[in-house]
Amino acid sequence: MSIVLDGQPGVEHRLNVSFDRIADRYDDTRSLPGDIMEQVIDALEMLVDSRKPILDVGVGTARFARPLQARGQEIVGIDISTRMLHKARAKGTEDLMLANVCQLPFADNAFGVAMSVHVLHLIADWRRALSEIARVTTERYVSVASYREDSPAEDMRRYYEAKCEELGHAVKHPGLRERELRDLLRADLVSMVAVHEEVIDVRARIEGFEKRTYSSQWPVPEEIHRQAVEALRARYEGTEHLLERESIYLLAWKTARLKEFLKGIGVK
Repeated sequence: MSIVLDGQPGVEHRLNVSFDRIADRYDDTRSLPGDIMEQVIDALEMLVDSRKPILDVGVGTARFARPLQARGQEIVGIDISTRMLHKARAKGTEDLMLANVCQLPFADNAFGVAMSVHVLHLIADWRRALSEIARVTTERYVSVASYREDSPAEDMRRYYEAKCEELGHAVKHPGLRERELRDLLRADLVSMVAVHEEVIDVRARIEGFEKRTYSSQWPVPEEIHRQAVEALRARYEGTEHLLERESIYLLAWKTARLKEFLKGIGVK
C-alpha cells in the first residue's frame, strides 16, 4: 500500500506511553472471550467500513486490526511500540508501521475512518492526537469503550490507587480516555455491543498488580507500589474469587464535528 512506510525514525515519543514492557503479556491480560470478541468485531466492521483505508491508531498487537483485515477491511496500523508491532506482525497482520499519532506521516484526508481503542489516555497531548486524526480522516473517528465502574473486581484497582494516593502518589494517566471525550463532545453514535462477566482469581489478579500489568502503575515509585500491593493482599486475604463485569460500547464522532470541536478549544 503506497501510504505505508517502514518506519519513522526520529519521531518524538517521550510524551506518550509505550507498551514495550508489557508486549509479551498484553494479550493474556487484555483479551476478551471469543464469543464476545466476535460480537465486537461484527459491530466494529460495520462502523469502520469505508471506500478509503482505515487507520488503527495504537494498533498494539492487532487485537482488532487483524480480524478486520481477515474480513477484507483495508487497515493501516500504527504504534510507537516496536515490540507490540512485532507481536502484531507475528499474527500475520499487514500494513503496520512505527509512528506517533501526534505527528502522523500521512497526507490530509488519506483515510476514511480512524479508530483507537484504549489509546488516548496514554497521550499527554491528546488534543494534538485528535487534531492529527481529524486531519487525515474524512468520515469519522471510532472507538471501543469498556465500562467497569460497577464491577466488584474493579474495586481492587480503586483500592490500590487509593492506597497509592494515601502514600503520596496520585495514580493517573497522562491523557484522556476515549470514553471521556463524550463529556467534552457528544458522540454521534453510542451503541452497547455486549456485557462481559467473568469470575477472576483474586490471587492471580493481585500478582498482576504486583507485576505492574497496568500502565497507570508504571510511574508509581517502587516503595509506594510495594506498600500498596501489601495492603491489597491484606484487604483481600481469604477472598478467592470476585466478579468482574464490563459493558462494551462502540463510540463514533463525525470528522467534521471533531474538527469543529478542536477549533473551538484552540487546536489548529
